[in-house]
Amino acid sequence: MKYSINLFGMNVDCDIKIDIDGENFGIELPEESQKALKQYLIRVLPKYGREASKESSFDSLVELALEAEKSLDGHMVEPKLKLPYEFQPEIKEKLIEAAALQGISATQLLIRIIENKYQEIMG
Repeated sequence: MKYSINLFGMNVDCDIKIDIDGENFGIELPEESQKALKQYLIRVLPKYGREASKESSFDSLVELALEAEKSLDGHMVEPKLKLPYEFQPEIKEKLIEAAALQGISATQLLIRIIENKYQEIMG
């Protein structure tokens, strides 16, 4: 069953797996969601005093994120960035509308778009 969940302050798409008996419950992240979550954690973890780099494994980043969230009263959040340039009003409205539909800020959506394009090119 496909579902979107919030992991460490980021919404990711996943597959929920329940066995026939209903005794076991788990989630599986598609490769695309894993890559996006890894990039997000590399950006966010230093804000919470955790060392993270591109060489870090996905598992170690998730463990660091779990430790960080356990020490917080709430969830981790992505650092807010002020973009150093302006958009045309029509583009800005579309960006804000698309971000609102996904429940994220326009800056976060723009970062995701750039990351996805980077991954596509550098592949």
